[in-house]
Amino acid sequence: MKTRTFDRDQMTWSYEMHLQPLLSAQDIPGLPFGSVFGSVPARTTSKRHAHQDGEIFFVLDGEAVVVLGDEERTLRKGESVHLTPFSFHEIRNESDEPFDLVSVYWDDAGAAARALDELPARSQLPERVRVFCPPPTPNGGLHLGHLAGPYVRADLFVRALRSMGRHARYVTGTDDHQSYVATAGRLTDRSPSCVAKEQGDGIVRTLHGAGVHTDRLTRPLADPDHTRTMSAWFDRLLASPAVTSRTEPTAYCATCDLSLFQAFARGTCADCAADSDGEICEACARPNQARDLKAVRCRICHTPATTREETALWLDLEHFGEALRARLKRIELSADLRAVVERLLDAPGGLAPYRLTRTGTWGSVVGDDPGQRLDPWADLAFTFLEASRAETERYGPADNALFLGLDNGYYYAVLLPALALAAGAEEHLPAMYVTNRFLQLSGRKFSTSRGHAVWADEALARGERDAVRASLLRAAPEGRETDMSREVASNSGDDPLYRAARAWLHGFADVRERHGDTVPGTGAWTVAQREFYRQLGSMTAELDGTLLPEAFSARGYVRLLDTFVERAEEFRVTQEPLRAIASQGEETRTSLALEYLAAKAFAALAWPVLPDLAQRVHDWLGLSGTPVRESAWTFLPSGTNPATASPLKSKTETNA
Repeated sequence: MKTRTFDRDQMTWSYEMHLQPLLSAQDIPGLPFGSVFGSVPARTTSKRHAHQDGEIFFVLDGEAVVVLGDEERTLRKGESVHLTPFSFHEIRNESDEPFDLVSVYWDDAGAAARALDELPARSQLPERVRVFCPPPTPNGGLHLGHLAGPYVRADLFVRALRSMGRHARYVTGTDDHQSYVATAGRLTDRSPSCVAKEQGDGIVRTLHGAGVHTDRLTRPLADPDHTRTMSAWFDRLLASPAVTSRTEPTAYCATCDLSLFQAFARGTCADCAADSDGEICEACARPNQARDLKAVRCRICHTPATTREETALWLDLEHFGEALRARLKRIELSADLRAVVERLLDAPGGLAPYRLTRTGTWGSVVGDDPGQRLDPWADLAFTFLEASRAETERYGPADNALFLGLDNGYYYAVLLPALALAAGAEEHLPAMYVTNRFLQLSGRKFSTSRGHAVWADEALARGERDAVRASLLRAAPEGRETDMSREVASNSGDDPLYRAARAWLHGFADVRERHGDTVPGTGAWTVAQREFYRQLGSMTAELDGTLLPEAFSARGYVRLLDTFVERAEEFRVTQEPLRAIASQGEETRTSLALEYLAAKAFAALAWPVLPDLAQRVHDWLGLSGTPVRESAWTFLPSGTNPATASPLKSKTETNA
């Protein structure tokens, strides 16, 4: 006889609750389940999680709310609840006593597979979403590293959602008040406003040239109300007890009479020893004070920095530490960003305060002293919150998704939420974060400020933008840094997907010559045809899965499209012998109908990556509007007669 006794002294901390082993197959060979005692402390919520196991909770004592997906049930002593595989769940104990239970769990592969079938990726994508990208800094043009990071990837996401009939809007702009704009002005003997206007206009043209069509552009220097808006947000911030005035030693260049922060400072990160500008290290994503950099110097004249006392307003970030930790449990974010944020939140001493005003002459004036300007990142955060507020007012509520570089993780996942909490605007924060790392150019990071780049407008001028988009999405630095040789980057208009898709589509000319111009209705089906039809659906579901924010992968999306085109080409080749057999006329009709169905599906699935080619295929098939991504693909009506003009001809080819 094996017995176990509930013993709080024997419990360990896991899943943010206390657990103690009960009985398992290690205790009783062949036992088809495992079990544990559990206890959720008073005023505590267990970790929100899911697993492939089936599970039953038997309540021993206490009262708590068990959350399963969107359902909530209050359970008490003597009650039980079944939890299905892959359903996110947690226990919220709002009482003053522990909530004690026994958990019995078992592995059931069949139930897990059924649960996945009942939870298609498409059902988890937002119905209404605003997709934000950090406004590029207009201190130079956009290079291919920028496009491969958030901008084209976010456009892929927006187009995919729109093709499903979802409401999706794209928001970005230019970060006119960044310190990098001011340093670019000083280094080229131009005014910062001149730099921001000229380079910002070029950035917008390049985005549009890459097929990234924005729904809202935030350009502070072109907005006559920007300073007033920033002042209004800053006044809301001043009401927070977390904002105080402090006098601190600050890095300073006596030669330039310049307060050194962000782009004005250059040194070595004290944490990872990488070269770093002030306030953030791009290599390890850790914040810093410019004065704490090793060998810090002035970016303008390269003189070693001294320090001087400066008085400014500061935000106590640790005041919001618990709220930020609670927020981490509610939002979707990439694993690398979660690691960065949790590391910052758990750092010894907590989050360091953040300086809200800077001594200088560039940026928004938010008080009576024109020598004190709003910190550029605070300016950017308020611009984000204002854009979300304006979008909500105009178009109604929606989820906010943010595509960003991991090096900006501190600003967007710590500082932005803290500022929103302090200003009472938490409802405007991102619910989803999708990150990227750096795309390297021949082993070194693309960099506008250092001139190490292949410029996007030049690459787009050399080749079809569809091919450039596909090439950059294929190399997207997701979860890791990726590298492009300068030769590949300079020939980014040559991509395998673009080439293969055009070759496959070109083959429809032969199909029409041999079998007529009209799309037939289906007839009899072969096993091979049935499986190809099944694969059109399964490949669509796989592509949908790469769009989920926590699993987002532009690289994966492009590679699945590679497979789609390869499979469609193989289907045609293997079906040709059948189409030559007189007795297989009914099967031939099905074969041809499936070919045209594949073209229809390709148009919708490829539109997020190859918008020009996909739209031409869609139009060629006689379909109206933009491509529509169906969850179950419907055949083209029998008798459809695709246009005579080839869907392969691009605008440049037509003009030629």
